[in-house]
Amino acid sequence: MPELARIANRPDVFPDGLLSVFYIEVEAWNEAEVFGRRLRELVGAGVKAGLEADFESETISEADVPAWAADAWAEAAPRYAAQRGDEEWTVQDLLYSFDPRQRTWSWWDVTAVSGNIVCMWIDSRGEAVYGCEELRWMVYAAGARSVVGPLLREVGEWERSTSLGNNS
Repeated sequence: MPELARIANRPDVFPDGLLSVFYIEVEAWNEAEVFGRRLRELVGAGVKAGLEADFESETISEADVPAWAADAWAEAAPRYAAQRGDEEWTVQDLLYSFDPRQRTWSWWDVTAVSGNIVCMWIDSRGEAVYGCEELRWMVYAAGARSVVGPLLREVGEWERSTSLGNNS
């Protein structure tokens, strides 16, 4: 199943090997579904850029970045900086991070855990350590309060979970 299809719908296949997971705290349990949808929208904009953009150009089109992201960017910056100590990302930083020559992961799913905790599942090809700061930034921009990960988990854990913010 292509990556764009996994962004819109729960995967109907199993990945090879372990998945990388991020445990994410959102503000309240009833915000998990909206968080899942927003995260999918941001990842979708990046994946589309990775497929269509000219990464040799000075700027990448921001047409696929959701309109709500402008306000979310400002809200994400202090939460991201508090945990990571890094500067905030620009929209262009995020889009350029999807350059297929550099990105070492692919989207898998976002699921409910319990209460206000959700999981973002990434196919890191079984790697425990990989470049993933853009994922952390997108999690905060989508509304996360905190995030832990990445950690490797068995596929069965994903299989038993319920997807959030998708079309299926």
